[in-house]
Amino acid sequence: MQTPNGVAEIEAMFGNPANSDGTLNEAWEGANIRKVPPPDGWILYYQEDAKLTQVSGVRMHRLLADSFVAVLDDIWQHAAEQAGAGASNEKIRKWLHTRGMDQHGGGFNFRPITGGKRLSMHSYGIAIDWDPSHNPRKKPLTVRLPNWWFEIWAKHGWSDGRHFTTPDPMHVQFATGA
Repeated sequence: MQTPNGVAEIEAMFGNPANSDGTLNEAWEGANIRKVPPPDGWILYYQEDAKLTQVSGVRMHRLLADSFVAVLDDIWQHAAEQAGAGASNEKIRKWLHTRGMDQHGGGFNFRPITGGKRLSMHSYGIAIDWDPSHNPRKKPLTVRLPNWWFEIWAKHGWSDGRHFTTPDPMHVQFATGA
């Protein structure tokens, strides 16, 4: 799947989540947003105000389910290599957890961009925030997630918020130019 560039391509691929009055189109949400579980072995947590709650998946656009699973498979493989030969699933999960790589701050969320009026990529279900407590949206750029993490997402067509005017390193999205 080719990564869309700009709002016109995003809406051509994923549809428009808004009604003409700017409210959420609930029919669009029902047709397109799914809770996508992680691959076998993974345990995911929702992170809110540094509190973690185990969750069964991330709500996102249905068209991104395979891409999301492929990214997490690649991250798991990298973590397995780092955790050591023959590492158990438990050891790999612990390795990921101590680095915040199993903690997300949300996927689909119908809202405008922070400090703006146009729709956030979260509104389309094509963005996920990872470990927000340790990868805050601010200057100067503060990032706990390693470069290889972002490189895996990029390999699968996702971009990240490290380059935004106000850096947002927690943020990955399946889009550019918006």
